[in-house]
Amino acid sequence: MGTAFAQNGTIRGQLRSSETSEVLIGATVQIKGTSIAAATDLDGKFNLTNVAPGTYEIIASYISFESKTVPNVVVKSNEVTVLNIGLGTSSTKLQEVVVEGRAIRNSENTLRNIQRKSAAVMDGISAEQFSRSGDSDAAAALSRVTGLSVEGSKYVYVRGLGDRYVKTSLNGAEVPGLDPNRNTVQMDLFPANLIDNLTVSKTFTPDMPGSFSGGFVNITTKDFPDRFTLQFSTSIGVNDQTTFNNNFLSSNKGKTDWLGVDDGTRAVPDAVNYDIPFESSSSPSIADRIDRATKAFNREMAPVRRAAPVNHSHSFSLGNQTELFGRQFGYVMGLSYQRSFSYYNNGTFGLWELTSANADRLLEESLLEDERGVEDVALGFLANFSYKLNNNNKVALNLIRNQSGQNSSRSLNGIFPETSGLYGEDSRRNIFESRAMHYTQRALSSAQVKGEHVLPGLQKSTIDWLASFTLSQQDEPDLRFFANDYFVTGTDTAYRIQPAAYSLPSRFFRDLDETNLDVKVNITTPFTAWNGLEAKVKVGAAALRKDRTFRENIYRYRFSNGYDYKGSVADFFAPQNLGVVSRPGDAENDGLYRYGVYLQDGTQRTNNYDGEETVYAGYGMIDLPLTKKLRVVAGARVEATDMFAQSFNQNLAPGELKQVDVLPSVNTTYSLTEKMNLRLGYSRTLARPNFREIAPYTSFDFVGEPAFTGNANLERTQIDNVDARWEWYPDLGEFISVSAFYKNFKNPIERSINTLALNNEIIIQNVDNAKVYGVEFEVNKRLAFITPALKNFLAGANLSLIKSTVSISARELEQIRGVRPDAESTRPLFGQSPFVANASLSYLNDPLRLIATANYSVFGDRISAISVGGTPNIYERSRPMMSLVVSKGLGQNFTAKVVAENLFNPAFKHSHEYKGQEFIYSSYKVGRTFSLGVTYLIN
Repeated sequence: MGTAFAQNGTIRGQLRSSETSEVLIGATVQIKGTSIAAATDLDGKFNLTNVAPGTYEIIASYISFESKTVPNVVVKSNEVTVLNIGLGTSSTKLQEVVVEGRAIRNSENTLRNIQRKSAAVMDGISAEQFSRSGDSDAAAALSRVTGLSVEGSKYVYVRGLGDRYVKTSLNGAEVPGLDPNRNTVQMDLFPANLIDNLTVSKTFTPDMPGSFSGGFVNITTKDFPDRFTLQFSTSIGVNDQTTFNNNFLSSNKGKTDWLGVDDGTRAVPDAVNYDIPFESSSSPSIADRIDRATKAFNREMAPVRRAAPVNHSHSFSLGNQTELFGRQFGYVMGLSYQRSFSYYNNGTFGLWELTSANADRLLEESLLEDERGVEDVALGFLANFSYKLNNNNKVALNLIRNQSGQNSSRSLNGIFPETSGLYGEDSRRNIFESRAMHYTQRALSSAQVKGEHVLPGLQKSTIDWLASFTLSQQDEPDLRFFANDYFVTGTDTAYRIQPAAYSLPSRFFRDLDETNLDVKVNITTPFTAWNGLEAKVKVGAAALRKDRTFRENIYRYRFSNGYDYKGSVADFFAPQNLGVVSRPGDAENDGLYRYGVYLQDGTQRTNNYDGEETVYAGYGMIDLPLTKKLRVVAGARVEATDMFAQSFNQNLAPGELKQVDVLPSVNTTYSLTEKMNLRLGYSRTLARPNFREIAPYTSFDFVGEPAFTGNANLERTQIDNVDARWEWYPDLGEFISVSAFYKNFKNPIERSINTLALNNEIIIQNVDNAKVYGVEFEVNKRLAFITPALKNFLAGANLSLIKSTVSISARELEQIRGVRPDAESTRPLFGQSPFVANASLSYLNDPLRLIATANYSVFGDRISAISVGGTPNIYERSRPMMSLVVSKGLGQNFTAKVVAENLFNPAFKHSHEYKGQEFIYSSYKVGRTFSLGVTYLIN
């Protein structure tokens, strides 16, 4: 009997309403002519076990729905047959039953269906789509979504609005950012192979966090499959500008750099773990401390050159659904690893200023050649477990760990007028050199516990809850700077280090830790409104607690007369030149301690801060069909914010933000036909500053670049949003839409560069008002309607046209018109693009298991820095991006993929424009990348 049982099979699947796509709870699924039956659970799923091999008819029935019979369902020994059924209501004509694989969330068709039935204006991209596009992480995948672009390969812009107006969640829980100067998470942290789908809600409903305006991005990680699945992928890649280049800039490494973790190579030595005296001294004990600390550090203060190896990436995942203690248990685990290299020596970095109204051009504050080498490592782990207590209750545990490390080496050299004039030289012959070695280690650890419960005695109300703890860490150990200048006179070259013009050689150690505790509960109660229409009421509460600590230690090198820099960094830090070089009693000594190059503690307590933020929220909303075609979702959310950031310098006032906001929302959907919707919505949302922006101190990232100063008096931004959309779903996988939107910002937060300050200081401030409005177009259509010969081609394109205006304050306008009398009184919003466009063309041949896709994307020029004092603003310039992806099935379980990225190789350029001339702030090219990969899949 045991052998016979082991040879039986299983039928699993899900029941949904064919009209609303909602799952059907408590429906009955039975094998015709047998006693084998099951009821669907709170996910609408059923599980028929111990079914003898054979061919059966399956009957699905539910109160007020038409019963359906699915014929020819084949069950094989020791295999799972997946069956998904849509039931129509008793008043509708029976629909064709389609037997297919489970409609999991990574399917493009399923995602479109979710989008069609959503209460809000929503766009998204499924795992199926970004696999087709060859995207390696969430940031790259999101750049394909209508109205989205990505800045710095990390930060998402929605409808041209910067990352400040974008909120990110992971499986519904808020994710803390890892960049201390940003307001959102870095999207390149999430490997594509661990993601099921990415959705972007562009309108607000009260069950969402209220702190967004551009979009609310939700990353949904992989869910467990209905049957055993195992996948392994590997790929290698080359960059035509980097791979095997012997001039690749690099630095010393630890043994675990390949895992994205520093092994302590860059840690502060034990000999330095106490205060170093501020100045040199003749005290024997102090001299000994300075000497030991100086010699404890490694002496590498300039990049080295070595060959760059090939890029490579690997991933592994497995999942299954089985029984544990007689209950259904599902699991999925995944692991991903990526290592890549990038290099450029074609860069330019310049700082410019407009000095007078009569100037024909901008005055160059500096104009430097820029060279950089970067090694990136990313390691991701995911484990999701789900346990069904019974048909009405289930709990789940999601564990995520993402680790990344970036080893960056950079060199700048060129004209830097600050280094001239001290000795009366001709500034055109004075050359500035700056070097930086920068290691950044990022980690995100998340544990989520959540549950779903159906209350049959309360009209089948559902309760869902979530408790999420996330720890994000960004460490920058041993960030090293070395700057100097030199002056050529005839055949002689004079080298100098000038503390009056730039920083002394320095080592920075920065640590940022932030924890997020996110708890929320939602209760949804369905009820029958007029004419038998189904409605529901939803209420909920949420609490979010953030705690951040930021620590920075600085060590600077000073030097005594006779140990001036002579052109060689290695010689400057030679062992015989470090620390105490002469002691009392030494020959030819006058009885004093004498120092060569020695360490000084330059840590400023001002640059260390703690931040705390709590947001308590409650909401209520109703999802009400006024008629069979007209649906209204309305309600309000209340959020109470208490935010605090305190520098260690107690003389500086802390940054504080305390506010209670009421955020109303109304979204209406009119179903013109079963496949066509018309949407209209209004909502109020907000945008808060981040901890670094209200922490009142100044810091810098690279010698020659602007410093950044926080503002303790920043206010939050309030945004009124109006959205409209017409959308049509002609067929499976097809979508056409036209959208319009309007946003009014009160107290938007803007970032400016003050070219009048000593270090071209970046400041953060509120401005009075801004407005953004625009239209979006999207089409995703198979080309068979043109001719049957094109039946295997799928074309997709989207375009966003956006206009924004910001009112310039009277004081700022007066400064600007002092040098530009014809300057306008408004400008575009910081970070807003006038257009964003994406296009793709895919060839899909299922019998041959062949997919080929060409992708194109581009955004319009957008302000990346606002200049104070009349100098024209800095714009990030438009650049077209083009990629090609071809994948081909090989045998039963293998797929090969070839990817070509950045085919146009445009310049990543930021610049000013004045009187028809362009003045480069920064510009570089990263080269083209080509990769080849293989995937092995058992399903």
